[in-house]
Amino acid sequence: MMQETTNEGTSTRHRILQIALTLMSQKGVDATSMRDLASAAGLNVASLYHYFPSKRELLESVLVEHGFLPVQAEFPKSPGDLTDEKILTDMLTVIMVSMFEVEEFVRLMVGEAIRFEETARAVGLDLFKPFQLSIEEWILKHRPDLDERSGAGAVARLLSAMIVGVFVEHEAGVLADEGEDLQTILANRAREAAQIVGGIY
Repeated sequence: MMQETTNEGTSTRHRILQIALTLMSQKGVDATSMRDLASAAGLNVASLYHYFPSKRELLESVLVEHGFLPVQAEFPKSPGDLTDEKILTDMLTVIMVSMFEVEEFVRLMVGEAIRFEETARAVGLDLFKPFQLSIEEWILKHRPDLDERSGAGAVARLLSAMIVGVFVEHEAGVLADEGEDLQTILANRAREAAQIVGGIY
């Protein structure tokens, strides 16, 4: 039997991750067994474990493959001629637009968290902490005035909750009632949040 080439291995791994996202979205993370996934991918279970030794590692790899961008988002640069409010608006817009680019994955993670699926909740917690910390660090660097007023951690928690809330509103069909395209709605919500946060003393 010929040894699998690097390209074949990469292709198989990518295919497994695509199938995993589909199955987990349909059935839930904990309800999707490694045996189910192996069968759907046309592999035996031992071969699947060769690529992913545990379901948690599989879920984390799905996350990386599909780019959970709210964690990884490149926050915008902050030219000196922008107002404080515009700087914060741009940062929030980038995060939300990035999140909707991987909507299927975010939907999966939010749904799993609501259903108290242990594997997804554990991975989600590991992801959300650095996401929130990255916003806090951004505030300390670009909007130190907010840290002085309310504390960067408190502002980061508030903005994180707002971002997740906007996603939930979208999934519930609330944003569709606003009659504008999604990107415009997200930019409007970002601007509103920046105005409100900027006015807190």
